[in-house]
Amino acid sequence: MYVEDNPANISLLQRIARMGGHEVINYTNGETALSNFEKDHADLVLMDLQLEGRVSGLDVVKQLRERGFKTPIVAVTAYAMVGDRERCIEAGCDSYLSKPLPVAELVEMVQTYEQKSKPPPVPLPVVEVPVSAPAPAPVNGEIKAPEASAPAPKAEEPVAASIPEKAPEAALKPTEEPIEPSRAAKIDLSAPRSSNHVADPAPQSGSV
Repeated sequence: MYVEDNPANISLLQRIARMGGHEVINYTNGETALSNFEKDHADLVLMDLQLEGRVSGLDVVKQLRERGFKTPIVAVTAYAMVGDRERCIEAGCDSYLSKPLPVAELVEMVQTYEQKSKPPPVPLPVVEVPVSAPAPAPVNGEIKAPEASAPAPKAEEPVAASIPEKAPEAALKPTEEPIEPSRAAKIDLSAPRSSNHVADPAPQSGSV
């Protein structure tokens, strides 16, 4: 925004602004600038101190600061006098320029405030990169491979107590069956024990 009633100065600032891709909003009196300031959303204000109307440039600056606006304001005057810069800073201006407008200084000033109005860059997330182990130093001209670290001992597993198996039933039985007396020889239980008599076997058929 440029509050100025001199067409030559307005044209000069418009040419400089176009070089940077900016637009100039111009008002010729302080009352109009105050009534439209909030809706214009200006990034930078150049304020001429000698304005037509009842409100001077310094009055406009004071009222803007009282309303809480933080927009950068640069005072511009054709009659630079001792103490003008101090009065402008005290009223709330951020900087001061004298007429005729210095082109090089004006271009530098526009670029400076343009950088300040940009939002700060968003920092990138920090990614931690694991640091690799340093390479082994050569010993006697030879590079030895790093010794493998001993494996960590394994935790001892609990040993299950052995339970004796139940003996098979066959092992509990006697291995030999009782031997029956031979059917061929029978003991005569009727004979007296002292005689040790054995009964003759039954007669067989045939001759003797």
